[in-house]
Amino acid sequence: MNKVTDFIERHVFGIIAAVAVYVGIFIYLNLATYPEIVRIGSVFDGARIELPDEKKIELDKENIEIPTDFSTQDLKSIGQSVNDKREKSKTDWSENKIKASDGEKEAKELEKRLFAEASGNAERQKIQEEMDKRKKDQKENKTTKTENTTTSGGNKAYDGNVMVKWYARDPHQNNNWYVRNPGYTCGYGASGKVVVRIRVNQNGDVTTATYDPSASTNANACMIEQAVKYAKMSRFMYSATAPKLEDGWISYTFVSQ
Repeated sequence: MNKVTDFIERHVFGIIAAVAVYVGIFIYLNLATYPEIVRIGSVFDGARIELPDEKKIELDKENIEIPTDFSTQDLKSIGQSVNDKREKSKTDWSENKIKASDGEKEAKELEKRLFAEASGNAERQKIQEEMDKRKKDQKENKTTKTENTTTSGGNKAYDGNVMVKWYARDPHQNNNWYVRNPGYTCGYGASGKVVVRIRVNQNGDVTTATYDPSASTNANACMIEQAVKYAKMSRFMYSATAPKLEDGWISYTFVSQ
């Protein structure tokens, strides 16, 4: 070990010189491999990225236009039957087309039929109690229903889009209040049309209500659920001459809030 140390001490400068020569040769040989320095530039050198003028940017129609099979123009939060053949007006109109007295006639006809079909005095008494209760409820709710019926006066139909439209019999007591409007119940983003196929019995009750996707537009889960729910709650005129089950539909327009 002392011999190695002694050798290094005696030849330290020679060893340093040798290492320097080897390093120099290594650097020379590697630099000599490349005759010139190659500059690696960007593919964007000298190029300009120009953005188009804002006026030239166009969006596809399907991205900016509301579907044409429903519209919110002149939209009123009322109901209307497609069988309402009254003259139309934007200023002098009323939602209901028949007087309340005709609704009372409907109730009497229904009461008469139920009594005719009753099999005994106990059942007739039960029917009488039910009819008395209905008359009491109708009397108590008469003012409220009148206030909820949008009208500008006159006996014409509204000339414009409505949020609820149906193909079926006239509503119970000839009051469109019985075909209610769920169009504001689904909040933000709920804008479209939901069509529900219904089946109505002779009493005017909706026995089945089924969502029709082929006739609906932009329907989401909330809109479909509310439309079917409100369709089942709808009630139409009693008709002794109508089929036991009569098909129809109700169209609901929903408006985003």
